[in-house]
Amino acid sequence: MSQFKVTTSRDGRRVFGDHDDRWTDNGRGGHGGGQRSFGKRGGRKNYGGFNRGSGYNRGGRPDRSRGRGRGFNNGPGPRSRFDDEGDVDMGGNSGGPSTSRYTPYGNSRRGDRRNTYGRDRNTQAPNADKYKKMGLPVRGSDNQWYRVLIPFGKKAGKDGLLKLLNDNLDVPFIPVCFHFEQEKAVFYIQDRKASESLRGLSNRLTMSNGFKMIVISKPSGPPSVFTLDEEVIEKLKVCMSSRYDPATKALNLSNLYNDTTLSQDKIHLALNKQTVMSQVSDIIGENIPELETLDVSENKLLGLDNMRDLVTKAPNVVRLNMGKNLIRVIQELEKIKGWKLQELILDGNDLCDRFKDQTAYISAVRKRFPKVIKLDGHDLPPPITFDLESSSSLPPKKGSFFLSPELQELSVKFLKEYFTIYDSGDRQSLLPAYQDDALFSLSTAFNPLIEYGQPKLHDYMPESRNLLKMSRDPGKRQKVLKKGKLGIVSQLCELPKTTHDYNSFVVDVDHASSTLMSFTVLGVFKEDSRSDKPPIRSFSRHFVTVPSGTGMVIVNDMMTVTNASHEQFQKAFKSQAPTPSSSPVPNEGPSVLFPPPAGSTSFTPEQQQKIQSFCHDSGMNADYSAKCLQQYNWDYMEAGKVFSELQKQNKIPPEAFLS
Repeated sequence: MSQFKVTTSRDGRRVFGDHDDRWTDNGRGGHGGGQRSFGKRGGRKNYGGFNRGSGYNRGGRPDRSRGRGRGFNNGPGPRSRFDDEGDVDMGGNSGGPSTSRYTPYGNSRRGDRRNTYGRDRNTQAPNADKYKKMGLPVRGSDNQWYRVLIPFGKKAGKDGLLKLLNDNLDVPFIPVCFHFEQEKAVFYIQDRKASESLRGLSNRLTMSNGFKMIVISKPSGPPSVFTLDEEVIEKLKVCMSSRYDPATKALNLSNLYNDTTLSQDKIHLALNKQTVMSQVSDIIGENIPELETLDVSENKLLGLDNMRDLVTKAPNVVRLNMGKNLIRVIQELEKIKGWKLQELILDGNDLCDRFKDQTAYISAVRKRFPKVIKLDGHDLPPPITFDLESSSSLPPKKGSFFLSPELQELSVKFLKEYFTIYDSGDRQSLLPAYQDDALFSLSTAFNPLIEYGQPKLHDYMPESRNLLKMSRDPGKRQKVLKKGKLGIVSQLCELPKTTHDYNSFVVDVDHASSTLMSFTVLGVFKEDSRSDKPPIRSFSRHFVTVPSGTGMVIVNDMMTVTNASHEQFQKAFKSQAPTPSSSPVPNEGPSVLFPPPAGSTSFTPEQQQKIQSFCHDSGMNADYSAKCLQQYNWDYMEAGKVFSELQKQNKIPPEAFLS
C-alpha cells in the first residue's frame, strides 16, 4: 500500500497523496498538458486519441495550462512550489524567476483587452495583413475599399452620373470597376473621405430623369480585378482559343484560374469575378457566337448574375457544365433561362443536396429548362412539352377597350361623375350609386416592381382583404367584406382624400347587356396630405352594375391599391386633365348607362324586374321586352306564350334580340 500523506500549499490547497493529480506532470490539468489522462487510485488510465503533442491542448492552441512550472504568460505556476513527490518547498524560494505569490483570482489578462481592442477607429486592427490577403475589409486602414451603389443610376448614364458627382464634390475620387447591375450603377473607391462625402450627397442631387439621387457607400473588399489591360486580354483570347473545339463548337473554361498557359505568365483570372466574366462574354460574342457547348465547372461560382449577358451573346448554347461550383439555390438558374438547354451538369454544387429526392430535383431543373434530356450525366425520360416557339417580347400595350362607341361614352361619363364625387371630400353623396345589398372589398400590397423603399400603406392595411395574407385567418375575410351601401360608403369616407389623374385611366369593358355591365378602370391618384411630396398610388377598381330607374347602381365594387411604379410615377399628373365639375351629381345616381325603352319615361321597380327577367328568358333587348309586356298588361305568362308563337313563325325582327 502506498504511503498516505497530506500536503498543503501556500494558497491553502490540500493534496491527498495520489488522489489529486491535477498538478502532476502527466495530468491534463484543466487546459494543457501533452497527454489526456484520468487519475484513479493506484494508477492512471490513458485515453488515446487526445494527444496533440506537448504544449498544445485539444483545440490546437498554444499551451496556457496550469502545468508544472508554468503559469499564465509563462510565469511561475503553482506547481513550481512542489517537488517531485508533491511536497511544498518550505525554503521560501521556489527557485523560479519570481517569488510573488500566485493568486488564482487576481487580475487576469482580460484587462489587456483594452489595449488590444480599445484603440482608436483609425488605428489598424490586429492581423490586418492576414485580413487583407483574404480580401476582407480592415477597419481604419488607409487602403480601405468602399462599394458605392446608386439606384436607378443607369438612367443618367456613366458620364452624366460621374460629372454630376464631381461637380458637387469637394474631394476628388477615382471610380474603379464602374459597371451597371440592372438599373443600379456600381463602382469602387479607395478613399474614406470621398466615401463620406458621397454619402453626404444622397438625396441632395437631382438626376437628369428628375429624381433625387440616392448614394449608398459601404466598406467592402477590393474588386478582384480592376481592369484587364490589352496584354492580358490578348493572352486570355489565346487561352480561350486553345480551349475551343470548332468541330463540336465547345468551349472548356473549367478551372480557368489555374490555367497552365496563363499561370506561366503569372496571370490568374477568376471566372467568378464580374470583370473577368464580362470580358469572357465579350470575347465569345465577338468571336464564337455560334457556341453550343460550354464548360464553366470548378470556378467557384456563387451565382449566375455575371452570366446574364452571355445568354444573349451566345444564344445557341444547349449543353452546359456548371459542376463543382458553389451555387446554393436552384433559383440561380432563372438568370440563364434564355438558353434552351438539353444537357446540364450541376453535380458538385450545394443546391443538389437541398432536394428530398431525385424526382423533386429533376422537376425543379425542368421547370427552368423544359427540354433537358440529360442531367448530371444521366439520361432522363423525354419531357412532355408543346414544341411551340414562344416570343420573348410582349405585344405592345393597348389602351382602353369598349364594346361599342355608345358604351365608351356612357362609361367614361359615369367614371368622371363617380370620381368627381370621390375626390370632392363629400363621399356620402355616393350613397345613391350603390345598391342596398351591394358588396365592397379592398385589397392592398406593396408593389413588387419597386426595388427600394416605398411609401407606407398604413391607411389601407387594416381593412385589406388580400387573400394571400389571410390564409391563416379565414374569419377576417368575412369581417373586412363590406355589405350594404351604408357600410360601403362609411368605409370609403375613412380612406385618405385623393385626387385622381384622369389621363392615367385605362378602362376595359368585359361585359355589357341590358341587365348587367362589368368593367375595370386602372390609373393613379395622389393623396391629399400636408407633405410636400404626397404619395402617388396605383389603383384598380372593378365595377359590376345593373340598371335602376333612369340610371344604374353598383352591386359589386372591388378596389386594389398599391404604390405607383417608377414609370407611373414619372408620367403621373404631367399633362393637364379636364377640370371636373365642382357640382355634385344629382341624387338619382351616376350616369344613365342603360336608356329606358322608347316611348316610356320610367317603370316601377316591379316592372323593371319583369323586363329584366323577360330579357333573360327571351333573349330580346329591353325595348322589345317592355313593349311585349306592356301590350299584354304586364302579364308575364301571356306575353311569354305570344312570344313563343311569334318566334316559331319567324315574325320577330332580328333587331329585337340582343347581339
